[in-house]
Amino acid sequence: MIAKFAVGLALLFVCAGTWAAGIALNPDHPERYLVAPNDTIWDVASRFLKNPAQWSEVWYRNPALGNPDQIYPGDVLVLRWVAGRPRIELETAAAVPLNPVIRVTPLVREIPAIPADAIRAFLTRPRVLDSSDVDALPYIVGFPDEHISGGAGYGIYARGLKEAKDTILTVVRPGPAYRDGATEEVLGYEALYIGDAQVRIAGEPSELLLVRAEREAVIGDRLLAVEPHELATSYTLHAPEKPVAGRIIGVLDGVTQIGQYQVIVLDRGTRDGLEVGHVLDIHREADTIKDYVAGGFGNVVETPPEWSGSLVVFRPFDRVSYALVMKAVRAMHIGDIVRSP
Repeated sequence: MIAKFAVGLALLFVCAGTWAAGIALNPDHPERYLVAPNDTIWDVASRFLKNPAQWSEVWYRNPALGNPDQIYPGDVLVLRWVAGRPRIELETAAAVPLNPVIRVTPLVREIPAIPADAIRAFLTRPRVLDSSDVDALPYIVGFPDEHISGGAGYGIYARGLKEAKDTILTVVRPGPAYRDGATEEVLGYEALYIGDAQVRIAGEPSELLLVRAEREAVIGDRLLAVEPHELATSYTLHAPEKPVAGRIIGVLDGVTQIGQYQVIVLDRGTRDGLEVGHVLDIHREADTIKDYVAGGFGNVVETPPEWSGSLVVFRPFDRVSYALVMKAVRAMHIGDIVRSP
């Protein structure tokens, strides 16, 4: 009887480490964690879970909170078991009667889902041009005083503009085509950010002033409307509801080998079911090796795809998405496979 009880107790602890429904806790997970100022939701999820994509399945969205998905530095998170399932929630003090007081606290921003500094430049600037729109966009036709290029403070002439005086526009340069990793279909074009320009005289052509420039503008650069606000950096990490599979088709730092915290481009977008906060696994493509034991000409074996790391989608477009590599156990390359965890 004692032996049966001991076995049952052991099984209970095993189940507590790996939930029957597939939630695997980090073997070194804390029971209670104080959120640090430099944490991200990915960091916090990794402390508790083997797979941060399962964060939305264990995070308790307290309806009493204004935004239950936001976590702030100084918050205390606790791991509890409810009906045999792990649940991570915000530790709250017991309710006690208090006299009305005025409380002044410093303004603290919630922790981001992923490192904000790594993606900030990609949140507000348009970076993907639709293949059908490139030729229809307004463009720089020339510069005053016969200049062939210009930086901040230079004037420019543009054709095709309908915007009024003082309107701010973004200047971009169409880059390489983004192509489907399997079919080679053109999904869009990279839009290299040049700077911002303000309309001084509306007309045909219009005269503008380059008020900001990261690189020199040239004839043929295109003009786009400025996006009205910065996109959110705080959201829940979660796996796609439906299976998603695609490939890495670009990297925005101009390198061939991809590592942690690099921004990559995927050949899947909102029309394929991707959304902000989706976590995908990255796999090295299957390879073939010769079977010298079996012998014979052309006797080869296909190796299974190797898991290389994980990514988080932070800016999906219609047909492509920007994602940040959050974990890398080996070098990754353009053409590697991405799919639901």
